[in-house]
Amino acid sequence: MVAAGLLILSSLLSLALGRPSAVHSEFVVRDQRSEVPLGFKPGNIRNFIPPGMLRLTIALPQNNATGLQASLLDVSDPTSENYGHHLSKSEVEQLVAPKAESSKAVSDWLSKNGISPDSTSASGDMVTIKVPAEKANALLNANFTTYTHEASNTTMVRTLAYSLPSDLQEHVAFIYPTTQFIPPASRKAAVKVIQPFRKTKRSQSKRADIPSQCAQVITPQCLQAIYNIPPTPATAAGNSLGVSGFGGEVANHDDLKAFLAQARPDITNTTFAVQSVDGGSDDGQGTTEASLDIQYTVGLATNVPTTFISVGDQNQDGDLGGFLDIINTLLKQDNPPLVLTTSFGFDEAPFASQAPDLATTLCNAYAQLGARGTSVLFASGDGGVSGPQANDACDGQAFSPTFPSGCPFLTSVGSTQGINPETAAAFTSGGFSNIFAQPDYQADAVAGYLKTLGNTNAGLFNPKGRAFPDVSTQGVQFAIEVAGQLQGVDGTSASSPTFASVVALLNDALLNAGKSPLGFLNPMLYSQGAAALNDITSGSNPGCGTDGFPAVAGWDAVTGLGTPDFAKLLTLVTGSAASGNSSDASGQDAGTGNSTSTATDSAAASATDSAAATATDSAAATATDSSAATATDSAAATATDSAAATATASSGSKKQQQKGGKADKQGKAPQNSKQAAENSKQAAKQDGQA
Repeated sequence: MVAAGLLILSSLLSLALGRPSAVHSEFVVRDQRSEVPLGFKPGNIRNFIPPGMLRLTIALPQNNATGLQASLLDVSDPTSENYGHHLSKSEVEQLVAPKAESSKAVSDWLSKNGISPDSTSASGDMVTIKVPAEKANALLNANFTTYTHEASNTTMVRTLAYSLPSDLQEHVAFIYPTTQFIPPASRKAAVKVIQPFRKTKRSQSKRADIPSQCAQVITPQCLQAIYNIPPTPATAAGNSLGVSGFGGEVANHDDLKAFLAQARPDITNTTFAVQSVDGGSDDGQGTTEASLDIQYTVGLATNVPTTFISVGDQNQDGDLGGFLDIINTLLKQDNPPLVLTTSFGFDEAPFASQAPDLATTLCNAYAQLGARGTSVLFASGDGGVSGPQANDACDGQAFSPTFPSGCPFLTSVGSTQGINPETAAAFTSGGFSNIFAQPDYQADAVAGYLKTLGNTNAGLFNPKGRAFPDVSTQGVQFAIEVAGQLQGVDGTSASSPTFASVVALLNDALLNAGKSPLGFLNPMLYSQGAAALNDITSGSNPGCGTDGFPAVAGWDAVTGLGTPDFAKLLTLVTGSAASGNSSDASGQDAGTGNSTSTATDSAAASATDSAAATATDSAAATATDSSAATATDSAAATATDSAAATATASSGSKKQQQKGGKADKQGKAPQNSKQAAENSKQAAKQDGQA
C-alpha cells in the first residue's frame, strides 16, 4: 500500500510539473522542457487544467518547401526569364502540401480520438482543432496549464512536455501551442508617443521643395515631397494593400477622416475596409498603432484599396497563433492583397532556442504569398541591436535580432530621421539572424559591409545570418489622429506602411501597363533597385552596451539599402519589369505566365512636381525629439539547420536563373510558371522540409 501510494503521489507530482507520467507504450516524447523558461511563471498549480477549449494547430511536413523557395526566387529575380510570372494559388499549394500518407495518418489519429478538425489550411499543411484541455492532455500525454509572461502580464496555456504515438512522429512537424514559450509580440512594435516638439538643428530642412513644417512633424505631404511620391489617385483595377493589426488594435474611420481633413484635404472621403480574423475588432475607439498604419497607407497610397486586417487576442498563445491564422486566412484567398505591411514583431532568440521549426514554417508562409505576387513588409523593430524593444538585459552579451525580419522571404523596413541630411534613427532594430542563413541576393552587399566593419562588434552577431533591414524610410515625429487628438509618434512601424505605400503605387503603374505586381521585392532591390534608393551614411543603432551597427555607404544593418526615390523606382520597374499574368487587370489569379504585354510610354511617367505638395499648418501636429533608444537582449550566435536549407534553396535558384538569361524587356513569353515549379521540384535536394 505504501509503495502504491508513493507511485500515485509521484505520478501526480509529475503531472503537476507538466511532465508526462508513466508513458503508454504507444507514446514517444516529442518535446519537453526541464523547467519553466525564464520570464514565465506557472499559475495556481492546484487548478492545472484550464477551463474552456484549447486551440491547437498541428503542422504537417511540407513536401517541397525547398522547391517553393527556389520558385519564389526565380520569379522575383529581374535577371530571370520568369521574372514577374508569379505562381498560381494551386501551384503554390502543390509545393507545400503534405504527403498523402501524412494527411491520412493525422486524420485517422484525430478520428480515432473523436476529434474533427476546426479548420485546415489551403494546402493542408496545418490542421487546427479545438478540444477541452483535459482531452488535449489525454491526446498528447501532456499537462496543459496556465503560465504568465511576467513582463507583459500575459497569460498563456502551455505544457512542459508532450508526446505523440510512435507511428505518427514522421507525419507531424510540430504542434502549437505546446512547449513553445514565446513572449508576446511587441504590442506597440514600433510606436512611441512623443511630447510637444522642440525644434533642433538635426531636423532643419535645407531643401526648398519640402514644406517648412516637415522640420517639426512628418505628414503624408512631407513624405510625398521627400520621396517624390505623387499625390495623384491610383486607378488600376485589382490593386490592393493590406495592413495587419494584432492584440486588440482598432483603426477608427472617424479618426482617419479627421486626419485626412488636415493632412490630405484632397481625399477626405477616402476610407478603408476591415477584415476580422480570430474575432478581431471592426469598431471602437482608435488605438495608436492601428491609427498610424492606416493613416499612412490610406493617406499616402492615394486611392489604393486598403484593408485593415484585425486579428483578435489569442490568450492561449500570446499573439503568435494570430500570426499563423492571418497568413493562413490570406493564403486561402484567391486574391490576397498585393502588398501586406505589419508593424508587430518578436525577439528571435526564443524561436532560435525553442521553436526554429515554427519560425521556418511562418517564413515559408510569407514565401507562399511572395510566390503568388504579394510584397510582404515588416517593421524591423525599435530596440536597436537589442531586439524589438529597448531594454538593458543584453549588456555585454550577443545582439538580439528580431523575427520575422530575419526571414529571407520578406522585406524588413528600418527608420531614418531628419531631411538634409537624412540619417539613421537610433532605435532601428537591425542585424543578423541566428536562424536563417544569408541568402544569395544580399551576399555581395553584406560582404562589403562586413569588410567595412572589420572587428567592430566581432563575436556579438552571426555574420553568416540573413541580414536586415533591407530598406528604410522616415520614422520620427509622425503626426496621427487618435480619439480626436493629434499625436506624434516615432518608430519603424511608421516606416513599414510608408514603404508599403510606395510599393502599392508602383503596382498601380505596373497593373495599368498590363504587367505583374512587384511581388517579393528583395532580389530586385539588391540588384537594380539599389540605384533608385537614397543611400544613408550616418547614424547607428546602439544597444547591449555598444554603439550598435553604423550606417555606411551601401547596405548597412541600420538603414538597409536606403530610402525610396519614387520617381527613380517608377522608371526602373516600368522599364524593366517582365510581363506576366499572375494578376490581370481585374486582379484575378491566373498564374500561367503567358502574357506578353508591355508597358506603354504613358505608363512610364515619372512622379511630377506636384508630389511636393505643401503640408497644411493644421497638419503640423505637436511632436518632440525622439531619444535614442537603448538596446538589449541576448541571442544565440549560431545558425540552425533551417538556415542551411535556406542557403541551399537560394543557391539552387541562382543557378537555375543564370540558365534562364536576361529578362526580355519587350515582353518575350518566358517558360510557363508550372514548368518553373516543376524544375524547382527537380532541383530540390530535400523533401519534406517543414
